[in-house]
Amino acid sequence: MVKALTRTVFVGTFRHTVDDKNRVAIPAKWRAAARGSQEFYVLPDPTNCLVVLPASAMEKMLERVDDISIGEYERRNVLRLISSGAHSTPCDNQGRVGLTEELLQHAGIEKDAVLVGVLTKFEIWSPSRLADVKRNTTQNFAEAAKQLGL
Repeated sequence: MVKALTRTVFVGTFRHTVDDKNRVAIPAKWRAAARGSQEFYVLPDPTNCLVVLPASAMEKMLERVDDISIGEYERRNVLRLISSGAHSTPCDNQGRVGLTEELLQHAGIEKDAVLVGVLTKFEIWSPSRLADVKRNTTQNFAEAAKQLGL
Protein backbone atom coordinates (compact mmCIF):
# COMPACT_ATOMS: atom_id res chain seq x y z
CA MET A 1 0.00 0.00 0.00
CA VAL A 2 1.33 3.41 -0.95
CA LYS A 3 1.17 6.04 1.76
CA ALA A 4 0.20 9.51 0.56
CA LEU A 5 2.46 12.35 1.60
CA THR A 6 0.92 15.00 3.82
CA ARG A 7 3.55 17.66 3.09
CA THR A 8 3.98 19.87 0.05
CA VAL A 9 6.49 18.37 -2.40
CA PHE A 10 7.95 20.02 -5.50
CA VAL A 11 9.80 17.69 -7.89
CA GLY A 12 10.69 17.85 -11.55
CA THR A 13 11.97 20.46 -13.97
CA PHE A 14 9.86 22.73 -16.14
CA ARG A 15 10.85 25.34 -18.70
CA HIS A 16 8.63 28.41 -19.08
CA THR A 17 8.76 31.83 -20.67
CA VAL A 18 8.57 35.00 -18.61
CA ASP A 19 5.83 37.15 -20.12
CA ASP A 20 5.90 40.89 -20.82
CA LYS A 21 4.53 41.62 -17.33
CA ASN A 22 7.34 39.61 -15.66
CA ARG A 23 5.08 36.68 -14.78
CA VAL A 24 5.97 33.02 -14.94
CA ALA A 25 3.55 30.09 -14.80
CA ILE A 26 3.80 27.60 -11.97
CA PRO A 27 3.09 24.06 -13.17
CA ALA A 28 -0.44 22.90 -12.28
CA LYS A 29 1.02 19.90 -10.47
CA TRP A 30 2.95 22.23 -8.15
CA ARG A 31 -0.01 24.51 -7.55
CA ALA A 32 -1.95 21.45 -6.44
CA ALA A 33 0.96 20.35 -4.23
CA ALA A 34 0.92 23.77 -2.54
CA ARG A 35 -2.54 22.84 -1.33
CA GLY A 36 -4.35 25.91 -2.51
CA SER A 37 -1.71 28.40 -1.43
CA GLN A 38 -2.58 31.63 -3.20
CA GLU A 39 0.52 33.47 -2.01
CA PHE A 40 4.12 32.61 -2.86
CA TYR A 41 7.31 34.21 -1.59
CA VAL A 42 10.22 34.72 -3.98
CA LEU A 43 13.65 35.16 -2.39
CA PRO A 44 17.00 35.92 -4.01
CA ASP A 45 19.45 33.08 -3.49
CA PRO A 46 23.21 33.74 -3.24
CA THR A 47 23.76 31.19 -6.03
CA ASN A 48 22.03 33.63 -8.40
CA CYS A 49 18.71 31.89 -8.70
CA LEU A 50 15.33 32.58 -7.12
CA VAL A 51 13.85 30.45 -4.34
CA VAL A 52 10.06 30.25 -4.25
CA LEU A 53 8.27 29.25 -1.07
CA PRO A 54 4.58 28.49 -0.63
CA ALA A 55 2.92 29.98 2.45
CA SER A 56 3.48 26.77 4.47
CA ALA A 57 7.25 26.88 3.92
CA MET A 58 7.35 30.59 4.74
CA GLU A 59 5.56 29.85 8.03
CA LYS A 60 8.31 27.36 8.93
CA MET A 61 10.99 29.89 8.03
CA LEU A 62 9.31 32.51 10.21
CA GLU A 63 9.29 30.08 13.15
CA ARG A 64 13.05 29.58 12.78
CA VAL A 65 13.85 33.30 12.63
CA ASP A 66 11.58 34.19 15.56
CA ASP A 67 14.41 33.24 17.91
CA ILE A 68 17.14 35.38 16.38
CA SER A 69 18.23 37.79 19.07
CA ILE A 70 19.24 41.38 18.55
CA GLY A 71 22.90 40.49 19.25
CA GLU A 72 23.19 37.84 16.52
CA TYR A 73 24.58 40.19 13.92
CA GLU A 74 25.66 37.65 11.30
CA ARG A 75 22.30 35.87 11.33
CA ARG A 76 20.48 39.20 11.17
CA ASN A 77 22.67 40.32 8.26
CA VAL A 78 21.81 37.20 6.29
CA LEU A 79 18.14 37.59 7.12
CA ARG A 80 18.24 41.25 6.05
CA LEU A 81 19.99 40.39 2.78
CA ILE A 82 17.42 37.76 1.91
CA SER A 83 14.26 39.51 3.07
CA SER A 84 15.09 42.95 1.66
CA GLY A 85 15.21 41.50 -1.84
CA ALA A 86 12.23 39.16 -1.38
CA HIS A 87 8.83 39.60 -2.98
CA SER A 88 5.45 38.18 -2.03
CA THR A 89 3.18 37.51 -4.97
CA PRO A 90 -0.27 36.05 -5.43
CA CYS A 91 -0.82 33.24 -7.87
CA ASP A 92 -3.33 34.48 -10.46
CA ASN A 93 -6.14 32.46 -12.06
CA GLN A 94 -3.79 31.26 -14.82
CA GLY A 95 -1.28 29.98 -12.26
CA ARG A 96 1.28 32.74 -12.78
CA VAL A 97 3.36 34.58 -10.20
CA GLY A 98 4.89 37.99 -10.71
CA LEU A 99 8.60 38.64 -10.43
CA THR A 100 10.21 42.01 -9.85
CA GLU A 101 12.77 43.43 -12.25
CA GLU A 102 15.37 43.26 -9.46
CA LEU A 103 14.76 39.55 -8.89
CA LEU A 104 14.97 38.80 -12.61
CA GLN A 105 18.26 40.70 -12.84
CA HIS A 106 19.62 38.89 -9.76
CA ALA A 107 18.91 35.53 -11.40
CA GLY A 108 20.03 36.60 -14.88
CA ILE A 109 16.63 35.69 -16.30
CA GLU A 110 15.64 37.45 -19.49
CA LYS A 111 12.96 35.52 -21.35
CA ASP A 112 13.31 31.83 -20.54
CA ALA A 113 13.21 30.41 -17.04
CA VAL A 114 13.68 26.92 -15.69
CA LEU A 115 11.66 25.93 -12.62
CA VAL A 116 13.34 23.21 -10.56
CA GLY A 117 11.64 21.34 -7.75
CA VAL A 118 13.67 21.14 -4.55
CA LEU A 119 11.24 19.10 -2.43
CA THR A 120 9.79 21.73 -0.04
CA LYS A 121 10.32 24.68 -2.37
CA PHE A 122 11.25 25.36 -5.96
CA GLU A 123 13.84 27.47 -7.70
CA ILE A 124 13.72 29.62 -10.79
CA TRP A 125 16.91 29.68 -12.88
CA SER A 126 18.20 31.15 -16.07
CA PRO A 127 18.89 28.18 -18.38
CA SER A 128 22.62 28.96 -18.69
CA ARG A 129 23.22 29.36 -14.95
CA LEU A 130 21.39 26.11 -14.20
CA ALA A 131 23.52 24.30 -16.78
CA ASP A 132 26.68 25.58 -15.05
CA VAL A 133 25.43 24.48 -11.62
CA LYS A 134 24.46 21.03 -12.90
CA ARG A 135 27.87 20.58 -14.46
CA ASN A 136 29.66 21.55 -11.24
CA THR A 137 27.33 19.52 -9.02
CA THR A 138 27.83 16.40 -11.12
CA GLN A 139 31.58 16.65 -10.58
CA ASN A 140 31.13 16.79 -6.78
CA PHE A 141 28.04 14.61 -6.50
CA ALA A 142 29.41 11.87 -4.23
CA GLU A 143 30.66 14.30 -1.59
CA ALA A 144 27.51 16.43 -1.71
CA ALA A 145 25.25 13.36 -1.40
CA LYS A 146 27.29 12.19 1.57
CA GLN A 147 26.86 15.60 3.28
CA LEU A 148 23.08 15.29 2.77
CA GLY A 149 23.15 11.84 4.33
CA LEU A 150 21.98 10.15 1.12
